[in-house]
Amino acid sequence: MSIIASALSLAVLCWRRSGAPYGDARYARPRYLGLAVCVALAGPLVAVVLSTLLHGHVSLRDWDSPSRFLLAVPLFLALRRAPQRVFARADLSFTLGALSTLVIILFMSRDWGDGRVSSKFLNPIHFGDIALAFAVLSALSLNWWRKDPVLLRVLKIAGIFAGLAVSLLTGSRGGWAAIPPMAVLILWERGRGKSLRWNVLAPVAVAALLALVYGLSGSVRERVDMVSSDLAQYTRGERDTAVGIRLQLYDVAFTLIRQHPVLGLGGEGFRNAMPELARQGALTPLAAQFGIGETHNQLLAYTVNFGIVGGIALLGIYVVPALFFARRLGAASGTVRRTALMGLSFVLMFFIFGLTVETFDLKGTVAFYATMVAVLLAITDRADAVSTA
Repeated sequence: MSIIASALSLAVLCWRRSGAPYGDARYARPRYLGLAVCVALAGPLVAVVLSTLLHGHVSLRDWDSPSRFLLAVPLFLALRRAPQRVFARADLSFTLGALSTLVIILFMSRDWGDGRVSSKFLNPIHFGDIALAFAVLSALSLNWWRKDPVLLRVLKIAGIFAGLAVSLLTGSRGGWAAIPPMAVLILWERGRGKSLRWNVLAPVAVAALLALVYGLSGSVRERVDMVSSDLAQYTRGERDTAVGIRLQLYDVAFTLIRQHPVLGLGGEGFRNAMPELARQGALTPLAAQFGIGETHNQLLAYTVNFGIVGGIALLGIYVVPALFFARRLGAASGTVRRTALMGLSFVLMFFIFGLTVETFDLKGTVAFYATMVAVLLAITDRADAVSTA
């Protein structure tokens, strides 16, 4: 789908009818941010291609996932020129996405073991993270362009609960780690200009809700408490727990980065290093087995395989859009501010997701992130340009 969307966007960019409203290229200032976004989206593919070519291990498989970032560039550029009416019902996509995840869990789910369910095509961690992202975007889209009709508000609220429910059912606690900083960001931004009472009661209400979920849900409590239990076992020498395995992988990743800092180990360098590291005793055989699958940290994965060049390129796809959105939080238009908050929240969520799992090792999750960022960036920029025209 990302390939089709990119191809259609390229066609739109190349096709102009004289005097057509599509093609009015007034952008919000400063314009260099648009160029920076395009460079950032191209960065991961450039880094991967450079590293694999210099290592002499060219693999189109390694190039496939990062190419999905680049495919989002035409989409961003095309939507940046689109009439604002094109975005009028974009909010429904977030809500329908959240509701769809619940439908999949209820009627087309797969038991992945340990009481965790997910879709048949995506593991519980990625699926739960995407559901949580849809829930947050559905919440922020309330009264986005204008005051929503009652039925639409009910639908969006249903989307919020659907996404949160799916996140809980998948047991994706790495995604749950994003909730507190997300709550702080949203309450801080939405609280500007509000009364002292609102700024006190809103955080208390959120904290009480999180405490209630923790207290009432045995599965949530068990998953959260397991973190402290795993850490305690790790300090006692029991390293083959969920947290302990991740800590072992992070430790050897840092070691490998120090040994190969500039261009890394190449496409599957970390994976290929696992058997030898296990033989040396640098990590347990079970941790090495997990390491063959992934590094369990997106930034470390790019840096160990593609060097500092890869790490910087990966940071770019978070930092550049985040700066773009952050600059628009002070815009005069309420719609622009809300869209910027949605975009900044989405980027922050995915950055936190990537601290405990490789979010971009699958083409689908790369395409999802890149497409959502491109769409939200375009809406922010276009709405800002229209509001200041």
